[in-house]
Amino acid sequence: MKQFLITVGGVLVGLLLFLFIGPIILIGALSSMAQPPAQPSHMVLSLDLREEMTDQRPASPFAALGGGNALLDILARIESARTDDAVKGLFIRGNTAGMSASQAEELRAAIASFRQSGKFVVAHLQTDGVRMSMPGYMAVADADEVWLQEASEFMPMGLSAEVTFLAGTLQRYHMQAQFEQREDYKNAPNTITQRTFTPAHREATLSLMNGIYDNMLVNIAADRGITPAQARAAVESTPFTAQRARELNLVDQFGRPEEAERAALARAENEDAEIVDIHEYRPRPQTSGRVIAVVQGEGAIVSGPPEDAFFGDDETMNSDRIARALLDASDDEDVAAIVFRVSSPGGSVVASDQILAALRTAQERGKRVVISMGDVAASGGYYVSTHADEIVASPSTITGSIGVFGGKLIIGPALEHYLSTNTETITVGSPMVEMFTSERPFNQAERAAFAGFIDRTYATFIGLVAEGREMTPEQARAVAGGRVWTGQQARERGLVDHLGGFSVAVARARALAGIGEDEQVQLRYFPVAEDPFKSLGRLFGASSESVETLVAINALLSDPRMQRTLAAVREEDANVRAEADAMTIR
Repeated sequence: MKQFLITVGGVLVGLLLFLFIGPIILIGALSSMAQPPAQPSHMVLSLDLREEMTDQRPASPFAALGGGNALLDILARIESARTDDAVKGLFIRGNTAGMSASQAEELRAAIASFRQSGKFVVAHLQTDGVRMSMPGYMAVADADEVWLQEASEFMPMGLSAEVTFLAGTLQRYHMQAQFEQREDYKNAPNTITQRTFTPAHREATLSLMNGIYDNMLVNIAADRGITPAQARAAVESTPFTAQRARELNLVDQFGRPEEAERAALARAENEDAEIVDIHEYRPRPQTSGRVIAVVQGEGAIVSGPPEDAFFGDDETMNSDRIARALLDASDDEDVAAIVFRVSSPGGSVVASDQILAALRTAQERGKRVVISMGDVAASGGYYVSTHADEIVASPSTITGSIGVFGGKLIIGPALEHYLSTNTETITVGSPMVEMFTSERPFNQAERAAFAGFIDRTYATFIGLVAEGREMTPEQARAVAGGRVWTGQQARERGLVDHLGGFSVAVARARALAGIGEDEQVQLRYFPVAEDPFKSLGRLFGASSESVETLVAINALLSDPRMQRTLAAVREEDANVRAEADAMTIR
């Protein structure tokens, strides 16, 4: 009976190990034992720009399992392929559904550099909707061959901004939005406080759109060998047929994606050439040269404990994480300079202040800091950039928005009207303790206190801009007011130092650190990617040390020498048991 219970217990323990720890051992075993296949000696890399694209590399070691593109990763792979003799060219599926103009500008620059190395680019467009992405077309217009599926048409191109205003809706349903905003151009709350565009809101939006649109026309004209006037006339006469697109020199060839891919392989001029997805391409690691740190910050700026999605991207700029990354980079003796990539629409003032303080500490430790602005670096995204040694932005980056807003949504009357609720509050302490209740509007004292906070925060922001950009407070106020600018407009107003993408920011960091143009550098990314054992441990509720130990045990048990030893032990054990049984029988 005792032996039976022991056997049952062993089976149950084995099942538990198989169900809960087996997956960890399996993943660890696969990651430690799998050997990547050899790459072809002749490759044409394929890049699908139709997939949604984030700005930066995810911190999670398993985020790649979720798919998707990261702009900085794509740029790095194209740059490595540019000098890789095995890579003959690039085949691109163009984005026709929509992408940001600044992302398109950075991709356009990377494609131009790739072609300048003597390699080819073939792009294919497949339009199947009511509108065609003008930035998506601009990104690939400089390709050696731009293909269009003949059944497609060149759909309407341009820019549009659809804004839904909800003030009337809130009023209809007995709700109200109360906000303080500094100043008139700080229009983020307008969607819930207004019924239509205010004059300032309309002016800023049109100025931004016209700046981006005009810049795209100039780029398309240059890449297609036509004048800006011809480019404007062509774009503003869309939609038209594929044949008309070729007549206007907007495309070069007709065909389906498979035909364009075969054309790209033919350009490689080697029968052994293969199409390799750019995500499967393994760039040669750069392990020599001085180090430039790349601190990544993407998403809304927030405080509080960092939260990571196991298989996804970190979509917020958590102030603890970003500040720590800046401090770690500045504390690294190998790091010669820091490029701080900012792609954020803003967020918490307190969180922005924490990040800016870490940036200034890095400077005090002797590190030069260059800001590389992504698609958007506005409001808090500009706040954290104010004191960098230099700021680099793409011409179509959305930046500025030097202003402050805050408030609350009042839903108490709606609950009472529709649900017959009755909410009563008992307070102790400050008479302002329920200032932000959603049950009622601000009273006079509360509104005055909150307005004072907004005024002080705005004055601080103006002071930081004036100090960091070496302006007078009056000059800073003149470019503030909450107004957004393109990177080009910001450069003209002294808010940005250089126009360009990530590669330009790295070049400026090299120059500030005294690194020659011909010297090699290696990029070191912060925050450092999380240990996969720690990620797995968090997912399964185990410590990273336990997971790592299990994987090590699995690797040891998988070793052929250990398997032979265990087999010998089992055989010896069987012999001993047989002898014992024989003695018992006798």
